[in-house]
Amino acid sequence: MMRGRDVYATAVRRRDGSVVVDRRPVPHFLEGWRIAKWPLIRGSFALVEALTLGIRSLQFSGNVALQDEAAAEAEKPAEPVAPKPARSRGRWLEALVVAAVGGVCYRFLAPKLVPRLTGLMPAGTTSSEALEAIRVLVVAAFALLVVVMLLWPRSKAEPSPQGLDDSALWLAMLPAFAIGIGLFVLLPSWLAGLARVEGGYGVAVLKNLLEGAIRLAVILGYIAAIGQMKQVRRVFQYHGAEHKVINALEIEGTADEEAASRNSPLHPRCGTAFLLLFIVLKVIVGCFFGWPVWYVRLALRLAMVPVVAALAFEATRFAGKHRNSPIVRAVSAPGLLLQRLTTREPEAPMIQVAMYALAAVAPEVSLPASWPAPAEFEPASPRT
Repeated sequence: MMRGRDVYATAVRRRDGSVVVDRRPVPHFLEGWRIAKWPLIRGSFALVEALTLGIRSLQFSGNVALQDEAAAEAEKPAEPVAPKPARSRGRWLEALVVAAVGGVCYRFLAPKLVPRLTGLMPAGTTSSEALEAIRVLVVAAFALLVVVMLLWPRSKAEPSPQGLDDSALWLAMLPAFAIGIGLFVLLPSWLAGLARVEGGYGVAVLKNLLEGAIRLAVILGYIAAIGQMKQVRRVFQYHGAEHKVINALEIEGTADEEAASRNSPLHPRCGTAFLLLFIVLKVIVGCFFGWPVWYVRLALRLAMVPVVAALAFEATRFAGKHRNSPIVRAVSAPGLLLQRLTTREPEAPMIQVAMYALAAVAPEVSLPASWPAPAEFEPASPRT
């Protein structure tokens, strides 16, 4: 996916080797509002915009894959399929049952878990505070489950999806967001709070540093683990191809295949570098709040996410504009080093796909005359 000032494009290679390109206008949030261009404030809008473009690009690539899958299935000889008995499901009845189970857990199960979990709580946590924390987690978990059960799209016919709509994709991302916040934001703070060390502001700073180290270790371990998966490695190769093409254009002024192949797969404006900067800034900002009681601390960690993300956005934006400065290059070195986990050396066809996407948003980039013109995606017509 490549983003220009006013348009963005997503290029996908199909099974037959052709490349299909989807080109759309960038949905500028609060266009015309001055506040959206203010430093720090603009970072929040930019992050929401980037998330929206990423979701839409995933939706497009998923729809192309579904079309290819449907075409491949259509070419296979038909096989008799035994009819499945229809199942009538009452969503509200199921949700009420789940809510009732949650109420039972809240009333009877949570108090029984207090003796088992009190030892895992930070020092000084009373039984009533532990019970409150457990009940909050129970309510949040069952509320999320009820929402997913009510909103999750269910097919009334045989499962042969023609495409992914916005609501289904966003709903599918909700559990991922919840897991990400719990794993990368709340878990490190909770683990750091298990350190049985008390003291003044100096100890609070040390605990914030410990929390940042744990968060970095969790993120690095997660990325390294998923990087062993074959399909994820291919995604990382396409990530490297995007960087190579952009580096060729910004450094050499051309984005042909030869120039892209000799450029680095690392780029200072990458989201991976942003991630490392986010962790460092989160530690710095967290030190100003000390180390309050655990439930106040976890609430602060969530509240600080957009603030720290805006700071990291401004720093990443500055680094991208001054990438040739020796000071900026030295400061950006750790982020570029971290990118080696999320990028791989791409194959030539992957660089070509990145060039198709860049040519769709950059008028100064032209594809070789020998390459076939990109195809536009045609959504499958709904079944009647």
